[in-house]
Amino acid sequence: MSHYYIFDVGPIVGDLTLSRLNQGGQMIWNSGGHAYVYQNCTSRDLGNLGGGQSVANDINSNGVVVGKSKQSSGRWRAFSYSNGAIHDLGGSTNSLIWEEATAINFWGDVVGVESVQGTLSPTGVRYQNGGTSVMARFLVIPPSGWGFVTNVTAITDSEDVVGYVWQGGASTALLSTNFGYQWTKLNGVPGLEFATFPRAMNRYSHVAGEAGQGLVRAFISRDPASPAADLGTLGGTLSGGYGINNYDWVVGWAEATNGGGPRAFVHDGTRMTDLNSILWNPGGWLLREADAVNDAGQIVGSGVLNGQEHAFFLQPMSRPPQFLPCGIVAEAQ
Repeated sequence: MSHYYIFDVGPIVGDLTLSRLNQGGQMIWNSGGHAYVYQNCTSRDLGNLGGGQSVANDINSNGVVVGKSKQSSGRWRAFSYSNGAIHDLGGSTNSLIWEEATAINFWGDVVGVESVQGTLSPTGVRYQNGGTSVMARFLVIPPSGWGFVTNVTAITDSEDVVGYVWQGGASTALLSTNFGYQWTKLNGVPGLEFATFPRAMNRYSHVAGEAGQGLVRAFISRDPASPAADLGTLGGTLSGGYGINNYDWVVGWAEATNGGGPRAFVHDGTRMTDLNSILWNPGGWLLREADAVNDAGQIVGSGVLNGQEHAFFLQPMSRPPQFLPCGIVAEAQ
């Protein structure tokens, strides 16, 4: 396992959201009601749709960002950001309906949710041609217990979609191979199947996430028909998976001791490693969660720097680095 050099992306103000990362090393993160793209030590504010707030949820390999943003009326709308401009993706004409884009693939296919404002029952949708189309329902409780997908997590370039339906205090993970027109149940971790939360998916439709409630474990699923694999912990009881790359590396958080709090990890398919233990420049950092990893091994997430929540970007390096101007790193000879 390579060591990493940590870059301080910036302080996180307000609600903690998952950061994301594309194959080109562009990172999205959120702070203080603003959505940002970070690259080469610089963050760019994506702006908003008139209401002063935006949240970025995903970025594709072309650098297109999707998320949600407030209009001046206070209504949340799904947005995409490209070529320096933020765009309203459209949706319902009902002013009580809010929209949120949650994932985008290489081709620009966008998925997300919409809901009546203030309710806890969002519905999975596709964003197309300035409007939305509702994804298929799933038979959660036979013979008549149908439910709409309530959260949509990721979409591949071949339009496989992963999400889950929350019903009756349980979460059922679902995988679609046809853009949300039909769903297959994704089996969870044995003993924790009643609550399976998919968080990320790679190009092979391998899924990483969290299984269980209270007792929570990170998992990887390579086949929806087979039990998901429990990835274990760093020594404590709890863990959760948030990101996965195309080599099946999974990142997330895990306890090193029971009740000891989260620590960011990377699992390379063989073992789980505490990212705090493989930093060239740990400084005053405690890395709490890793949210995404790309095929170059770059990792993004959040942690505590000198007592304050900050976003981080990890660059893998085989030797301690020598720094030139910010964003340009030369490995020591």
